[in-house]
This record gives sequence, structure tokens and C-alpha cells, in this order.
Amino acid sequence: MAFIEFSTRHYLPHERLDATRETCAAMANMAPDISDDGTLDLSMRIRLLPGVAVAAFESSPLSVTRTARQLADGNDDVLLFLNPGGPGHTGSAWTVRQRGLGHQDEMVCATDSGCMALNERAGTTSFHHPNSRCLLLAFPRERLLPQLADVDRALRQNLADSLPLRLLARQALELTRSSVHASDTSDVERLRASDQLLDLSALALGATPQAQARASARGLRQARLKAIQADLRVHCGRGDLSLQWVAARHGISPRYVRGLFEQEGIAFSDYLLELRLQRVVEQLASPRYAGHTVSAIAYDAGFNNLSWFYRAFKQRFAAAPSDMRHLHGQQLSV
Repeated sequence: MAFIEFSTRHYLPHERLDATRETCAAMANMAPDISDDGTLDLSMRIRLLPGVAVAAFESSPLSVTRTARQLADGNDDVLLFLNPGGPGHTGSAWTVRQRGLGHQDEMVCATDSGCMALNERAGTTSFHHPNSRCLLLAFPRERLLPQLADVDRALRQNLADSLPLRLLARQALELTRSSVHASDTSDVERLRASDQLLDLSALALGATPQAQARASARGLRQARLKAIQADLRVHCGRGDLSLQWVAARHGISPRYVRGLFEQEGIAFSDYLLELRLQRVVEQLASPRYAGHTVSAIAYDAGFNNLSWFYRAFKQRFAAAPSDMRHLHGQQLSV
């Protein structure tokens, strides 16, 4: 998974304009319309996968145009623009102008919304606020359009807030934030991530019955599972965390949650146990927790029963927690 980063903060103020123009031309054959006053603040993080490119932008006021002259490159990708919002970005809407998009050929993308455009048409994307955010997914035309029930409608209407759209934005952000290198992921994993993005995009835009059935069984389930796993990594230290708690939090049934993990060959309880045990190991190895008792560390990791914790730890690592602490040179405290 090739990863590309660009930020104007790496350049002196008088160099930012030329650097941005060169980068936009090289990556997307687009021309930025910006004033040469040294205040431009733009960052891009781009993840390249088989059959899709994902980019995250954060920008000060800026317009980027694909002109009729630039259309000669023959790039006819389908573009999906998402506005993920986020802390400090509420109300930071931006616009996409392109013939055939909708009323007056302009779509306003508010927070948690988005729209679709075609790279074969001239157009302009304008960011109006000091800290606008945008997610952009680019699919080959032949890959995405056949999945859509009504292409014209998808072009004319904003994307409504929906579960597929929220999962799509979350996964796209995760991919553009990750420091994972291409050599660290297999071809199967890259193709799987690409298929998930395709499935979620089709569902968000309005999929054909066949694409909807496939996406619901493939991309949507995988995206739900990844969202739950991310949630568990954050909240595994809660002693009251349960299958029912997770299901209620994600608006699905406990049985569905259980099935998501079983399709990966692991039980929900075993996955949660492994997260908690790994958290204990990390704290036992950290000088920051050298003064904490093993019991306190276990409770902090979400274990409510110390006898069960000690048995599970020894079964998993073939060593007692105190032995693990000694291995890392920490003074034993129980």
C-alpha cells in the first residue's frame, strides 16, 4: 500500500505556492487557484490500493480546478468527495462545481456529507474555511459505476448520512493515517481493503440489488468488524464491557457481533481477552508502571477477577505476571 505525504509546512512561505502547484499537477493533473501571500496551509496524505486511491486533505482557503485543457490526459476516474468534519471543523462546508452534478452545477458538502463527480468533466473544488477537511476516493470508472443503480441520481444528489457512509469515512481516514508500509501487508490484505471501500461506496451512493447483496455480505460486514475492533482497543479497560454493551453501542444485535468475530475464526470473548492481556504485558514492561502492583495493572486492563486473570495470563504466556515483569527489569510489586 504505497503512501504519499505532502505538507506546505515543510516549505518556506515563499516556496509554498510553487510546491503546491507542482504537487497538484503531478498527483491529479489539477491547478490550484491561490494567492501568493505565503499563508497557504495544505497537507495531503494519499494511500494507493489496487483499484482505488484514497486521499485526505486539510487546507486553508483554496480552489483546485481541472480545466478543459487538463482533460486531455484521458483520466476518467470516478471521484467520491467526503466531508468528515471532526473536532474544530464543524460547519466547514466546501463546494464541488461540475456540469451535471445538480442544481446550478454545484454541490455543497456539509459535515458528514459528500458527493460524486467524474474526472472526465471540468470542475472546481473550493475550500472556504481556514481548516477545511476532505476525503477523496478515486475509482476507475469501470469498477464503480456498474455497481450503482442510478448513476445520474448519484451525480445529482448529496450523499445522505448513513451507516455505509460513516464506515467509509472511518476506514478512509484510518488508511490515510496509518504508517503501515506496503511491505507490511499482503496482496490479499490490500485487495480486501480495496473491496471494502468499493462496497461501502456503492452502498452509500445507491447500489444495484446484486452489488448491495455482495456489499452487505462482504464490505459492510468487514467495515463493521473493523469499527468494533477499534472500539474494543479503546475501551477494553472497562470492567463492564460486554457483548451486549458493544452491540447496543453499534446498533446491532449481540448475535450479529458474535457472528462477525466467528467469521474471522475467533470468539468475541477470546478477542477481548487477548486485548486485555496485551495491555497488561505492555504495562508490566513499561517503567511508567514500575510502581503499580500487578493487581492494579490487571484491574486497569479490565479484569474484575484476579484468580481468572492469573490463570489466563499463565496459560497465554507460560509465565506468571511477576516473571514477565522481571524479564523486563522492573522491580516486583504485588
